[in-house]
Amino acid sequence: MATVREKIYLRIKELGIKQKELSEKLGTLNVQNLSAYLRGKRTIPYDDLEKLCMLLGLTLGDVNKVYNSKEEEVCLENE
Repeated sequence: MATVREKIYLRIKELGIKQKELSEKLGTLNVQNLSAYLRGKRTIPYDDLEKLCMLLGLTLGDVNKVYNSKEEEVCLENE
């Protein structure tokens, strides 16, 4: 089963959206941080993740675990 990160990456490719365009639509996440998230090098604030999924037409319903840190960033894992 694909992780949320993988689903987001695949959906971006499927829609043919550039990461720069997507980060501009988000307004709160720059292209470097979005790229780092998609490569698994960074976590993403939950609010940005939620907005990103909404822009891509995805839901967070199939996420098994959400871990909130003090900075309100999340690490999403599927078992």
